[in-house]
Amino acid sequence: MNFVKIIPLLFILLLITSCSTTRMYTYSVGEGSTICDKSNTDLGAVAILPEAAWRKDQKGPAKRKQMALDEIKSAFKGFPCGDVSSPGGVREFANWTAMPKQEMLKGFSNEGVDTIVIIRVEELTPRLAITFSIPFLWSGTNEADFHVSVISVKTGNTLADMRAKRVTGGPFNIRPAEWSRYELNAALHSVIN
Repeated sequence: MNFVKIIPLLFILLLITSCSTTRMYTYSVGEGSTICDKSNTDLGAVAILPEAAWRKDQKGPAKRKQMALDEIKSAFKGFPCGDVSSPGGVREFANWTAMPKQEMLKGFSNEGVDTIVIIRVEELTPRLAITFSIPFLWSGTNEADFHVSVISVKTGNTLADMRAKRVTGGPFNIRPAEWSRYELNAALHSVIN
């Protein structure tokens, strides 16, 4: 008798979990759609500079910054087209783009950094949409949305400039905020190589 009650619950669970899809969008200013494309095979010593641009009503910005920093560090381990160790490395979150460009480049040049990668995280969040109709529907997603600029310290030239957005979810999904970290990690991997 209990087995008969479990079958509908398993069916509902399968229905809820099987409706997820993943969509990845990358918009690039130049020809390359990745950081390590054929024109950027050796970037030398690389500094990764994370920055946040949250909405004014962003919930838990400190938690989201820590999630983003953890995933950025993870994604850039074994970076294929540069050295992300000292003097470069993954830096702490700061307002990097507010600094005058020449001053910032001179500072990194003095440190021995060849290339900087600015990652401006704009969204790292779950979303829930509810439709009050018949039938009653809801849709939940996790989203990571960020902008990446790769700049040569020596010349000041922008080697890559792109925006990436990855969304996973769909109808009948309820997704916790913590799962947004995986969206960021996967999106970073897709724009690295």
